[in-house]
Amino acid sequence: MRNTNPVFSSLEKRTAIYGTDVATRAGIGLKTLFLVLVTLVSGYVTILIPSNVLIIALVLSGIIGFISVLVSNISPRLAMPFSIIYSVAQGMAYGTLTWILEAIIPGVALTAMVGTAIVFIVMLMLYYTGLLRGSRLLYNIVISSLITLLIGSLVISIISLVNPAFATAFSQNVELAVGLGIFMVVLGAFMLTLDFERANAVVNMGLEKSAEWQVALGFMVTLIWIYYNILRLAVIFLSRNRN
Repeated sequence: MRNTNPVFSSLEKRTAIYGTDVATRAGIGLKTLFLVLVTLVSGYVTILIPSNVLIIALVLSGIIGFISVLVSNISPRLAMPFSIIYSVAQGMAYGTLTWILEAIIPGVALTAMVGTAIVFIVMLMLYYTGLLRGSRLLYNIVISSLITLLIGSLVISIISLVNPAFATAFSQNVELAVGLGIFMVVLGAFMLTLDFERANAVVNMGLEKSAEWQVALGFMVTLIWIYYNILRLAVIFLSRNRN
């Protein structure tokens, strides 16, 4: 079964290498936890970085993140350093965004972090208790949803260029924003299920130890997706409660 996550997709093409130095569930878990901590620390220290340096870093963070995933996808040997680079770049980008939003709407940071952790734990429990698996149907649902979101975003962007009033009305539709946000979080949760399935397959195939870093990076890509969308929902709900 193919995976929607670009990092995990490349692992399907790898040849199993049996031996003592192979990927393990514990190794994947520890590396994922390490990357999460790197992201959190990077996000925290953004408040200490001079504004002129931070602006440049934020402008480049998207490009750095994309290149890091691409390199890790191609070269298992470089997966470790580039997964760390990805985590630092995303930590700075979303750390800055979180600091700004937290200053305006107190509570959004804690809500987003706790919400992301809850989604991860719930999906992990559902997967390992066998209540939810990465089936072909689930894969088709996720990939179809991602394609729909991509096409929808392009259409909305084109219409907004022609009719700016449409963009304003679209952005001010709170009910639509909440519904879309919930959908994105649920989609991210399903993506996690597919990630668990692929990580489990990597261990069962006996792939080399370097695959652990690729799997951990794959989890980070999905967790960042979930965090961002929960952060958006937190902004909507908490800002409405203040009014």
